[in-house]
Amino acid sequence: MPTPSAPLGTNSLWLKTYTPRPEARLRLICFHPAGAGPNFYRSWAALLPQDIEVCAVQLPGRESRFVEDPLTDYATAVAALYAALRPTLDRPYALFGHSMGALLAHGVAATAARLGAPAPRRLLLSGAGGPGTELRKSGRGGWTADELVADLREMGGTPEEVLADPELLDLILPVLRADYALCETFHAAPPAGPTLTCPLSLLGGDRDHYTPADLALWAPTTTGPTTQHLYPGGHFFLADESADAVLATVAAELRPPGTEAG
Repeated sequence: MPTPSAPLGTNSLWLKTYTPRPEARLRLICFHPAGAGPNFYRSWAALLPQDIEVCAVQLPGRESRFVEDPLTDYATAVAALYAALRPTLDRPYALFGHSMGALLAHGVAATAARLGAPAPRRLLLSGAGGPGTELRKSGRGGWTADELVADLREMGGTPEEVLADPELLDLILPVLRADYALCETFHAAPPAGPTLTCPLSLLGGDRDHYTPADLALWAPTTTGPTTQHLYPGGHFFLADESADAVLATVAAELRPPGTEAG
């Protein structure tokens, strides 16, 4: 059974805030991709405008929660995340998620809508196809270690020294398998959920296996305006060659209405 969580807050087991900004105009809650943890977004606090407080979700099974069992079911993960994050939605907020994180960020926004809680000022979904996406890789939760390593190497984003270290892989791969299983429960039966009203930003890499058409499948889930941005790079474009461009887009999309970049 998972270890009980600590009291919730912006530095709880579920959420890390590397640079607290209690007077910030907006709280940006970031959801990590499969196999990763909150450190995926550690640098963002220093690189985004200071009126944005960057918080990063931490799911069980990684970093300071490595002794807990990782979650393998999408609906269970979304319910747990929303319960944990609800106390932090006490100020204007936005949600950003990459890959698996995009599925979870959308689920949290949909849960907020269903329960009548404040909506995010903007939902930013990166590197993930929307409901109805045809999966090009399935069953990865049951792949062998060699198959998973080959897949990670193909996608990029994981240092070669990590892929070559058997001890590190023994820690990483079980979490990765669980995360892949979680993603497949979403795609196997995409939740109907309420239609959102918030603006939606879709981000993708021009060499990613998720195409612009896959990204566009998120658009019908909101009545708000939708923008789509395509960057040079593969699945981890936001951490590699297009890191600066993605941060510039995030800052621009989260700028207060009626203001221009200074």
